[in-house]
Amino acid sequence: MIEVELRSFISQDKYNELIKKYNANSQKQITYYFNSEQDFRMMKTQEYTQLWLKTGKMHEESRLEKVVKIDNKYRNDLESMLELLNYDVDIKWYRTRSKIKLEQNAEMCIDYTVGYGYILEIEKQVEDDAKVDEAKALLQKDFEDLGIQVSQKEEFDAKYKDYVQNWKEYTKGVNEEEFLK
Repeated sequence: MIEVELRSFISQDKYNELIKKYNANSQKQITYYFNSEQDFRMMKTQEYTQLWLKTGKMHEESRLEKVVKIDNKYRNDLESMLELLNYDVDIKWYRTRSKIKLEQNAEMCIDYTVGYGYILEIEKQVEDDAKVDEAKALLQKDFEDLGIQVSQKEEFDAKYKDYVQNWKEYTKGVNEEEFLK
């Protein structure tokens, strides 16, 4: 599947407004970005562990995405395997995410990431490249309906670069085990 995604930085007030408006339940996530040639990640939640791989460059509007969810009873073995394969962690995200299903099989994510900020993402999965532009148009309309302008890729790239360089400082007070509770 191809993930088509538009996103915007939002204020804390807008974040709180959207959470309230959609009565959204949240999930705590810790995502590990690995040092690899591809965008390869592992995410831990209370309910499951997930591996995923995205092709293309970070913050592109569409990329091939492969996801595998794993029962947490296998988490320790999975982490050991990744370590034995020399997948070193480049950065970690400590995120609180609320997901809302929208019309047209789109999904909205209202996020707060420690040290990174508040983000609204709306995404849709499509089967092939021929459907990417149509999906982008639908997502753009969702943003317009919310009165939110999509942030430019360059803004996300700059913020991500800063986070990569400073994430340990930004997250030094986070206890992983406590965060997932």
